Amino acid sequence: MPVFTEAAHTAEFILSESNGHRSRENGTLASGQNLAAGTVLQLNGAGKLVAFDGDTNTAGNLIDQAAGILLSAVDASSGDQDCAYIARDAEVNLKLLTYPAESTAGGEEADTIASLKLLGIIARD
Repeated sequence: MPVFTEAAHTAEFILSESNGHRSRENGTLASGQNLAAGTVLQLNGAGKLVAFDGDTNTAGNLIDQAAGILLSAVDASSGDQDCAYIARDAEVNLKLLTYPAESTAGGEEADTIASLKLLGIIARD
């Protein structure tokens, strides 16, 4: 019997958000990426959205903060693509988000949660 695997659905990770879609923004996903719904994002030097990398400096502080969470899957493999993302004031299911995996040093999950919290996005287990 065949096994089917579904990708993340659009906005599946949202538990609640502000009225009137105040939580959402439009942006540009930088080319060279194919990201799933629920991917945590940051801005690159050109002001375009890229997958959150969770990189820290030698003091252990995040170099870039999260900018939000991609609302639906977007394939920008061959060029920049317009997209919508959760930018503020929402509750989300942490288990449905895509963010950097824990490294040997650790702290990526905690840093991601803290960075989202600065936007008013609360990640729930």
